[in-house]
Amino acid sequence: MLANYMQVKTQQQMDKAADNIQASACLTLSYDLENYYSLLSHIAQDTDQRWILFIAPPGKPNFTFLQQAGIHKNRIIVLRPNNMNNPTKLLKTALKSHNYSTVITWLTDCDKSLQNEINALSAQSQSCCFVYCTQ
Repeated sequence: MLANYMQVKTQQQMDKAADNIQASACLTLSYDLENYYSLLSHIAQDTDQRWILFIAPPGKPNFTFLQQAGIHKNRIIVLRPNNMNNPTKLLKTALKSHNYSTVITWLTDCDKSLQNEINALSAQSQSCCFVYCTQ
């Protein structure tokens, strides 16, 4: 997943990637499943020491890369998509728990209503949420 992320991008690539990202106060929604620039920037600058939760990632996070960004792998929890019936419900539950500084998930759809709900839950828990969406 993050293993193939190029650390250096041209300004043109960054501008193109920015077109596919919608950010609000606590939620970053991206329709580019290969663009982890915002996520990695956030993780590298975040000082919150709570857990970082990956819900149903499409691959295994590159722990070496994350450690180089200053994130200890013991802070990272990965919930695999196997046997996961409802990742949206799990996302909401995770945000309500107030245990995570950052929650990252991959969804097939994220309409405006869901975006508003995620943003409100993220604000309440003082968490950042990154949603990678296929639609």
